[in-house]
Amino acid sequence: MLRKRMQHNQVLWSSVVVVSILRRILLFNCMSVRDPQILLPRLLDTCAQKGLCFDQALFVPNQSQYNKLGSHASPPPGREQIDLSWQLSLQTVWEDLLRGKKGLNGTSSSGASLVFESLPSAIKWLRETSQQNQSTSCQVLVTGSLHLVGDVLRLIKT
Repeated sequence: MLRKRMQHNQVLWSSVVVVSILRRILLFNCMSVRDPQILLPRLLDTCAQKGLCFDQALFVPNQSQYNKLGSHASPPPGREQIDLSWQLSLQTVWEDLLRGKKGLNGTSSSGASLVFESLPSAIKWLRETSQQNQSTSCQVLVTGSLHLVGDVLRLIKT
């Protein structure tokens, strides 16, 4: 973008540099039958080989209801207590990986991950963070579960 400036009847052109900071965020969940000790190191290594590093990782519980085909069971009324023990264990594996690979693409484990009690709250946090930091561009990789990917697509359409 060029901006024209007038000074002493002379036309001067100066370039305006727009600096945008890129933040890469991992949004992750997997079913408890999956082994995060296998999944997360491979994910981290594969991304590192491609020159990608994550500035932050977010761990969320599943939102989708898993019912048998043909089941019309409705979710229980009211807000139930959310068990985040699985997401906390995923976070621990992630943090341990980062500590073990100090200096990997400049990622540090301090503040590098968060656990959210729901996917909508994580999406809200991502949107608010993006709006608060106009000079920061966020890229979010959603992986670990096809259910998670589908839930994210459904939520961002609204």
